[in-house]
Amino acid sequence: MAIKVIQTFPSVTAASGSPGSSEPIVLKSGYLRVTTGTTGIHVAIGTSPTATANDFHLPPYGNEVIKERLARQKIVGIVTGTTTTIVFDNNGGNPFLVDDYVAVQDVTSPVGINTVHNPIVSMTNSSIVIDFDSTAFENIVVGAGNVSRSVIISALGSGGNSSAYLSEVVQLVTE
Repeated sequence: MAIKVIQTFPSVTAASGSPGSSEPIVLKSGYLRVTTGTTGIHVAIGTSPTATANDFHLPPYGNEVIKERLARQKIVGIVTGTTTTIVFDNNGGNPFLVDDYVAVQDVTSPVGINTVHNPIVSMTNSSIVIDFDSTAFENIVVGAGNVSRSVIISALGSGGNSSAYLSEVVQLVTE
């Protein structure tokens, strides 16, 4: 399988007694590549995971591509308030689940309306409501705005301290 790296992220320290966690990762392809160092690691992926010895294991110098569900939608409107409603095009559909965390990106203005890793608290077929207080924002220009699912990766060293090296990839078709 040939892959192309589309995003890289800072490594996560995977101590043997204390798991580390990545910053929120805004999914572009949903294929997360996790590579280990000299010691194996246990990996958990979710909204706020804490890896344990019961989670997915990668051996020393292991390398796996883990598929996460991708959800992304173009934004046509934003309704501000103590929570924030993100409105999709009438025919866009809603690919998200209530338990998802999302990032709002590429909204033209004002600065600060773009978010990272906010939980969805409710939804309809054409919108989601996220836990983000936007009462201070006015005159929103959506532009090329979109909302995407985001996750966090947690890693725990197995048998010693290690690191988890993280990237997001796409599979290339080879002929």
